[in-house]
Amino acid sequence: MFGVKSFGERFSGNMSLIILIGVDIFIDGVVLGIGFAVGAKQGALLLFALSLEILFLGLTIGAELKEVFKSKIWQVLIVAIGGAVLPIGSLLGAPVVHLPPFWVSVAYSFALIALLYLVTEELLVEAHEKPDNPLITSMFFVGFLGLIALEAHLAHLGY
Repeated sequence: MFGVKSFGERFSGNMSLIILIGVDIFIDGVVLGIGFAVGAKQGALLLFALSLEILFLGLTIGAELKEVFKSKIWQVLIVAIGGAVLPIGSLLGAPVVHLPPFWVSVAYSFALIALLYLVTEELLVEAHEKPDNPLITSMFFVGFLGLIALEAHLAHLGY
């Protein structure tokens, strides 16, 4: 994670954001592959959560691409490459299922730590740069409650 952060600091401005979003999506793919290797329930929850994250990353990168690349062809090409790194990452994470149980636990722990690092190192820092308001604070709890409700619903369905 420190290597990713160091890599991102070598670039500046919008290009740095675009590259780091690509790296983040790749790591998300690895985490997703590990999640499905561990179990269908874990994989389904990660798929739902990461889909929401990638939706917002897509909105963010769309605005940045217009500023960095004036050509629509380059914009579409970068989006296509970004879309390809998620399944590539998940293919790299999926073989974890063939490892002994100890190493599966190690891989799953890495995946969870990678997600927690992103939240604590990047998202919480960014969130506190803007003043809090009741709507933003309540949306955090609505999202958290939604994931708990989804997990309960999947458990009810037998996942």
